[in-house]
Order: sequence, then C-alpha cells, then structure tokens
Amino acid sequence: MRVRRRAQLVCRWDTDGLFVALPGQRRWLRASPDLTNLLQAATEWTDADDLAQRVGGEQSDRAQEAIKTLLDIGVLVSDDTADTPAPVWQHWGPVAHRFHIDARDANYLVDSPRRDEVATTITTEGGAPAPFKRYLDTPAVFLPRRPLPLRAPVEDVFAGRRTHRRFTDQPVSIDALATVLFHSFAPQRFLDGGMFGVQQARVSASAGGRHEVECYVAVFAVNDIPPGLYHYAPDRHCLELLDPTVDRTRIAALVYEQEPSYQGAFTCLTTAVAGRLSWKYRHPRAYRLWMYDAGHYGQTFALTCTALGLAPFQTVAFHDSHVEQLLGVDPDEEFAVYLLAAGHPPVSGDGLPVDHPHPPPTQLATADHTAPTNVPAAQEE
Repeated sequence: MRVRRRAQLVCRWDTDGLFVALPGQRRWLRASPDLTNLLQAATEWTDADDLAQRVGGEQSDRAQEAIKTLLDIGVLVSDDTADTPAPVWQHWGPVAHRFHIDARDANYLVDSPRRDEVATTITTEGGAPAPFKRYLDTPAVFLPRRPLPLRAPVEDVFAGRRTHRRFTDQPVSIDALATVLFHSFAPQRFLDGGMFGVQQARVSASAGGRHEVECYVAVFAVNDIPPGLYHYAPDRHCLELLDPTVDRTRIAALVYEQEPSYQGAFTCLTTAVAGRLSWKYRHPRAYRLWMYDAGHYGQTFALTCTALGLAPFQTVAFHDSHVEQLLGVDPDEEFAVYLLAAGHPPVSGDGLPVDHPHPPPTQLATADHTAPTNVPAAQEE
C-alpha cells in the first residue's frame, strides 16, 4: 500500500508547539519532531513499509503503528483513499475549511446549568465594551426626531424591494435620511438584559442584543446636510462629521468603481465592532454572528428605503483595508462589513429597476437529489 501526506493540511503554532488540524474534526494533533519528520518524508507516494523503515529505522514497528493511526485520522491518505476536497473547499481553500470546522457545534449553554456560571465569570471580569461609539469633539448634524410615516402596505414593500443600480440627481430630504438611519441603526427601546446590563431593542435582530454594527454615512446629495463623511451616532440620532472632503470619487476608489455604490444620494459604510460580540460569545462560531447581523441591518435598510420610495443598493465588493483607512478604525477591533446606498430611482412603469428587464424564456436546469445514506441516529444527551 502506498501512502502520502494529505494534500492540504492546516497547522498552527502556539506556546505548546506545532499542531496539525485533523481533517473534518474539531481536534488538533500535536506535532512532535518524529511526527514532523514522518510527514515531511511522506510528501510523495511511498510504500508504507518503506516509509516506516526510512523514518523509524530500528523502531520501524512503532513507525508502522503511527502510519496506521495517521491513516485512520486522515492526516495520511492511501492510494485508494479520496483526497479531493469538496468543490466548495476547492474554491475557498483549506484555511476557510478549517475555520468552518472549528466554528461548528459550539456550545451556547442554552438551558444549561453552567450558563449562569459562565455568565457570572464574564460579567465579573468586567470590561464590557461600550454599546455606542461617539465622536464628541467633531461638528454634528442633529437629525429630525420624528421619522417620516411608513404607511405603505407590507406586501407592497416586500414586492417592491429590489436592488437598484441607477439613481436620479434628485436630492434626498434630511427627513428621509433620518428615517432610514433611525429604523436601520437606532434603538427603538431598551430592555433589561439581566447580568449583561441594559440591552437595545432595534428593528434588526442582533446576537445577544450586542448590536456590534456601526454606520458611517458618506453624504452626497441630502438637503440641509453638507457633503462629507459622517459617523451616525444612534444614541444621539445625529451625524458626527469625520471628513468634509469625502466625495463620490473617494468612495469610487474603495469599491472598484462599482457605480451604484456611490452614485446615489448617500452611501452607508457599515463596520462590526468585534469586541461587543467576543466579550459575550467566546468561541469561533461567534465569527458568523456579525455576518448575520450585518445582513439583518442591510435588509431593514432596504425595506425602509423601499417604503419611503427610495432605491436601495447593497454590496460587499469593496477593498476592506482601504475602507477601514478612510474611516480611521483599527481593523483588529472594527472592520468593514457591508456597503449600503440609496437615492431616488428613475421612473419605471412597472416599479422594477430600469436596468433589469424581465428575462426571456429559459429552460430551468434540473438536478437529481437522493436521500442521504449512513446518517447517524440522534443521540440523547
């Protein structure tokens, strides 16, 4: 039988040495010098007995046992073992696959006797991140406190929500922008979060009420608001001026010249303040949560714009580092997550975006699906 090292292995160094990730498992194997030598010797297809003799010498029996164990856990593969990643991981790579594995099956301690113990430990440590970010030393534009009414029937809003890519030159009113920001990013009321303190209740769902999403607004054509880059302060319902020189050209440079990102009346650059999540959720799966939350905010933004007769647009096609440099944030603590933009749509008789005509007749692709086999039975805990 011929064997070799798996084509894609992920390793990590920490204070205890070098570790190799076990494929498909949330476990890591400490790489001793002997194991490292074996893996280096197994780069190419090699007869298992020859490999054991080469790396084990007089202790080839032990080397053979090690090879068998490594085959069982998938670190080594034999010539009759498939070593091709699933298509998605061929595209996304082994590091993304490793993170996906480590982020699975996290214990959220729901209805667990340990929940109160863990929560007490977290809150006793202190250091809870501030729920709001403020730039108090900058000029501020205070927004109207009374949102515009959203009286469109919900079925009309759902049916009319589209991603628009063309906008007119008509400015958006300050009241409309204030309404969009209020419903998308501001707390509607506050709740008792128990030992975790006061929690915000916003329109959008957020993991544990942490609301880690921040909003920065590039204003281009909004009545009564000078153009420039602002931070939206949801607790004060105001725009805090960060850079009056930011214009459409500056935003275009961040988004690969993707026109709908900067041709509307305003563009929102949203970020995630990671510490608000990691303070409470201390496992890798929490990395997913800001993605969900950013999506919740994006949909609330789009539906609010639609209800106001505005045309929303959203994308993640931007250069993260350049966005973070523009905003002046530390990417280790706060990083770019989503771009949202809006303006007035060109008039369209059917209410659809003018650059998306109805498609011609096409034949749907078909696929055969079979029931999975060898599904393990659920185990009672």
